[in-house]
Amino acid sequence: MFHVEKIQSHIFPLLYEAFLRDDDPLSDEQDWRNVFDYSFEKDEDHTGYALFDDDKVIGMIAMVFSKRIVNSQTHKFCNLHTWWVDENHRGRSLMLLKPVQRLSGYTVTHFTPCDRIRALTKRLGYTQLDNQLKVLLPYPFFGKLKKTAGTVEFDAEAIKSKLCERDARIYADHQPYRLGHLVISDGTKHCYVLYSLVVRRRMNYCHIQYVSDYKIYANQELAVRQALIDRHQVKFVVIDKRLVQGISFKRSFNFWSPAKAVYKSENLLPDQVDNLYSDVSFLRLTTFPHISFEMKQRLARLWPFAKPQENAHL
Repeated sequence: MFHVEKIQSHIFPLLYEAFLRDDDPLSDEQDWRNVFDYSFEKDEDHTGYALFDDDKVIGMIAMVFSKRIVNSQTHKFCNLHTWWVDENHRGRSLMLLKPVQRLSGYTVTHFTPCDRIRALTKRLGYTQLDNQLKVLLPYPFFGKLKKTAGTVEFDAEAIKSKLCERDARIYADHQPYRLGHLVISDGTKHCYVLYSLVVRRRMNYCHIQYVSDYKIYANQELAVRQALIDRHQVKFVVIDKRLVQGISFKRSFNFWSPAKAVYKSENLLPDQVDNLYSDVSFLRLTTFPHISFEMKQRLARLWPFAKPQENAHL
């Protein structure tokens, strides 16, 4: 008999054996458990829903619930991820969607939907969330700027001593995950930055996921960029373009990315929605398309008869 149950701690082993173990070769069991069995504050008593055929797991939709301070007000977020249904039971997929539709008062995000799920959510009122990335390259003349640059610190104690209450909670909530943290000091002012080291495809890079003060970050961006490149020996740093509108970056370019992400909110704009408390940050996922996808898109823009590859994705 088919039925839906809330995902709680005792169900996780069934989900892991049924699907998660083979879903991402770069995420181990503890990585997945941290995504499903998190301890930070939430109003719900579960982390998603599982679909059963008698005692056998045949599907799931996972949720990360969180509370965030945006413009001095508390907002509730729900990140949807890992929506999977066994191919022999795809007709039952909507059983998992019904409880999602009953959510009220949440900004709901889905950063990694497949084409079919994205089309479905858009019919349900979700809107497209711009995925375009700003790629920040090494700056050859950075050495000349060091005398005027602020300080960038990675030391945990130094970071914690300079965080406001809001950022201290974000820092503590993300400790179980393999993420990076730094603090920028510009005089007596400080800016907290959370980032992921993305080890995907053939080229590693750092993805800045959260910035507490964009004015301080903009003033010291070159110092942050070089510090990340030097510390992790990566070729470049990226940040979501929608989060840095109005900031001018030296030696950078916009990397087109397929608009996969969707969100639904009653009161937040796209530039107020970052990747924290989501599968993208927790599992250090890449939002880069394969380079062949990018080349085909560029060709299509130059030659109108070339058809863009709508279904290509990572």
